[in-house]
Amino acid sequence: MGGIDIFPYEPRENQIKIMEDILSALSNKENFIFNAPAGSGKTACVLSSSLKFALENGRRIIYLTRTNSQQRQAIKELRAISRKIDFKAIAIQGKANMCLLIEQMPSMKEGSNEDISRLCNARKKKSIEHLRGIKHENRCTFFENFIMNREKLIFSGILSAEEMMEYGRKHGICAYEINKLNISDADVVVAPYTYIFDPSLREKFISWYGGRFDDTILIVDEAHNLPDFAREVMSVSLSIGTVKNAMKEYEEYNISDEIIFEVLVLLAELMEGMEEELKFSETDDMLIEGRIEREMKERGFGRDNLKKVAEGMMVYGDVVSDMKESQNMLPRSYLRSTGNFIDMWLDTDAKWVKIAEMGTRGTRIEAYCMEPSVATSVINNFYSSIHMSGTLEPVEEYVMSIGIEGKIARYGSPFPEENRKVVYVKGVTTKYYMGDEMLSRIAEMVVNTVNKAGKNTLIFFPSYSIMERFLSLHPEFNLKVFVERKNEKHVQLIKKIDSFRKHGGVFLSVMGGRLAEGVDFPSDELEMVIIFGIPYPPPSSKMFALQHYYDRKFGNGWKYVVEAKAVRRILQAVGRLIRSENDRGIAIIMDERAKRFTKYIEMEEVSSPAEVVMEFFQKIK
Repeated sequence: MGGIDIFPYEPRENQIKIMEDILSALSNKENFIFNAPAGSGKTACVLSSSLKFALENGRRIIYLTRTNSQQRQAIKELRAISRKIDFKAIAIQGKANMCLLIEQMPSMKEGSNEDISRLCNARKKKSIEHLRGIKHENRCTFFENFIMNREKLIFSGILSAEEMMEYGRKHGICAYEINKLNISDADVVVAPYTYIFDPSLREKFISWYGGRFDDTILIVDEAHNLPDFAREVMSVSLSIGTVKNAMKEYEEYNISDEIIFEVLVLLAELMEGMEEELKFSETDDMLIEGRIEREMKERGFGRDNLKKVAEGMMVYGDVVSDMKESQNMLPRSYLRSTGNFIDMWLDTDAKWVKIAEMGTRGTRIEAYCMEPSVATSVINNFYSSIHMSGTLEPVEEYVMSIGIEGKIARYGSPFPEENRKVVYVKGVTTKYYMGDEMLSRIAEMVVNTVNKAGKNTLIFFPSYSIMERFLSLHPEFNLKVFVERKNEKHVQLIKKIDSFRKHGGVFLSVMGGRLAEGVDFPSDELEMVIIFGIPYPPPSSKMFALQHYYDRKFGNGWKYVVEAKAVRRILQAVGRLIRSENDRGIAIIMDERAKRFTKYIEMEEVSSPAEVVMEFFQKIK
């Protein structure tokens, strides 16, 4: 019952309950939204129960992940389940990740998804014509080999994207096209969020999928990421650098439409003016609602005129892209990018807020989507959906944000309570601006606690700036210190993580950073987490606008925008500690304001964290 007969491991009591609840929701055609701590076996439970139901009832499954590592975990569990039942599953990644042609053309690796898609389409067209006898250079032999071997490329079993890449390299065949070909008869398709929530990609995916969404079960892994992802995927932005490059492109390719250049010059002037204003702003961004439209209208460019100018930019941009591609260059056009932006900017409504912000490469303007359901409403087209995470609290906020109804469930940790402890420290806070005296006081507590415990420790800071202020005090740890730097290359960070795992020490990072989610430290590789203050999102015009939007919609913008994000980040950090029955650890929140989160996280108030830590580790010896 409930998928237990195909569950690939010896099920624990809580896992049986999860699977039974999922089967009940699927039988009633309900959405099922649940929170269960790390180590609960969520992936195996969800796949076993939903797969059993799907195979018995003529349904299919789309399993969505945010990262490639989460995708690999899903494939691992599907392989384990396949030892008990026969089915087909395939994992697909983005074209940029799977294109073998780009592997051979390093200059193309910096291209956007749109650039790579244009390159791919142009090369495929030439390859098809070449196979029909029309001579062409700059073709794609990987696609040609796919066309010639298409009938031999239908596979069975569990197929990962990495395996398709290896097969493609070995036989010189396009791995992305093999993936697409094998989607239509798969019982389970594992894909990135973007294939369902990005409207343009969704249309392509539907053509490959060949099935109906109302006959499909949708599974959203690490669902706490979905609201922000949905907002971002429906937002549009433009940098001043892109505008200036569009002006250069206009001149370089001898475009004669003077109105286009006039709009580009005006847009650059407006953005330069905003850059000057931002230098005196308390935050790095500011609201510019209606400002660009008003300025443009005063110069004779109303909405309809701007729409025509944007269309002209896109047409000329297409010509520029084709010319670049024919010269074996990345088919990027800044004119087309600017035209696309203007077109989408003009079509936004009250669900978007328009802002200017100071970036590392100059001013950037953005129409930021505040309403996740603009993207996530497609969930309601599916037979049923399952949303899972270990950090989904507050769950009700998640459900209302993405615009669905369903059954909500919460499951406790399957591991002994004494294995984990969470405390917050009385009398210290990072509220408002943290003065030097408070910073020094908290830093002294942190160093004293880490040195007395002598355990491998992760310290999470609310921001890189606070972490740098902490480091400027030259803390004297007895353990080796590792630091995750801002914009650090992935390879460098992985080397530090490997060294930390092997030799131990204290690792400094930021909340919401790469160490806060997706990296496991089993057993004694990590035994203590210190959270240096409440990780509220930094004040910004975007945040205030979002909070005001939710005030009007639900009556409690603070809870939806500020509190929910802080709770999830704390849960993510604490979740690093316990991933299996062999893990033990303690989390310390250096901020007395954590008391307000006790409805989401079980924790105690303490005055001396070092004493509590020593007592905890003595008890679990």
